[in-house]
Order: sequence, then structure tokens, then C-alpha cells
Amino acid sequence: MRTRPIVTVALLAVAALAGLAVWELRPRPKPPSPSAIRSDYTLHEFVLVTLDEKGLESFTVKSPLLERDPKGKTLTLQLPTFTFPDKSGGHWVATSKTAWIADKAVEVRLLQDVLMLGPRSPRGEQTRFSSEHLQVFPKRNLAQTQADVTVTRADSILQGKGMRADMQTHHFQLLADVKGRYAPRRP
Repeated sequence: MRTRPIVTVALLAVAALAGLAVWELRPRPKPPSPSAIRSDYTLHEFVLVTLDEKGLESFTVKSPLLERDPKGKTLTLQLPTFTFPDKSGGHWVATSKTAWIADKAVEVRLLQDVLMLGPRSPRGEQTRFSSEHLQVFPKRNLAQTQADVTVTRADSILQGKGMRADMQTHHFQLLADVKGRYAPRRP
């Protein structure tokens, strides 16, 4: 008769352990994932003209996708094409994989595979900049980069690290490690 209480206690212990094991092995709901910061609006397949304080074109951009950050009021664009006017009525045309525009459009950052073409000169020549990133300050008519850049115009090819370009006067300055090559075209 003494074995009955021992068996009962052992069965209660086994039942308790089985209940605990079932409780620990139950499927648990996944914790909610943190919500990503969402843009307060997006634009698809659009053309946007930004005006300066005088109501004149500061720049125009065409892109398949624009998203606005509600906190910083900045814009992020995919595959944009920008045009920046110069003083003679021509336009600089810039493309990249992505771009970022600061609040109030004081700065434009072109990122990844940047290509910028200047207006044609009276002789038909066109300046071309290529780099991995380029900052443009539309109010100051300034384009600059600290990255490697290649500048081609007519028969010359210049390469360097860092560049500043005045988009009104069409003057540019390579900042370091400048190499040049003159490759005349064949008639």
C-alpha cells in the first residue's frame, strides 16, 4: 500500500512536466515588425518644375517614382532626369540611378552613374561630366563632387578627383589628380 502514494506523486510529476513541455513548445505569435517610415506621398511618372523666388525655373525633373519623407520634407527619386537652366537659355541635363532633393530644393544630390551634359556651344560642342555622385546647388548655379570625375568636351578628355562647375558661365575646375588626353576626331 505504500507504493500507491509514490506512484500518484510520480504520475502528478510526469503530468506536470508534460503540461510544462506542451506550454513551452506551443506555437508563439511572431512579434510585430517595426513599421518602416512611410512617405506621406508618392508620385509615379511625373514631371516637376521647381521655381525660384522670382518665379523663374530653378530646375525641372522627370522620374518614374518620387517619395517624400514626412519628417525631413526631403524627396527621393528613382531614375531621374534633371534639367538646370543656364543664363543663355540652354539647359544642363543630368541623369542618375537615384537622387535626393533637400527641403526647399536648396540642394540636389545625384547618386550612382551620374551623367551631366551641358548646353551646346555655338560651335556645337557639348561638355559632359560623369561621376558616381554629384551635388547641385540650383540657387548658386553650382555643381560639385569629391568623387572621381571624367569631363569630355570636343576632342579632349579630362579625369580628376573632385570638381566644381559654374553652370552659368560653363567654367569648371578639377580639384586633384588631374589627367588629360587629347583625342582628335577623324574627318
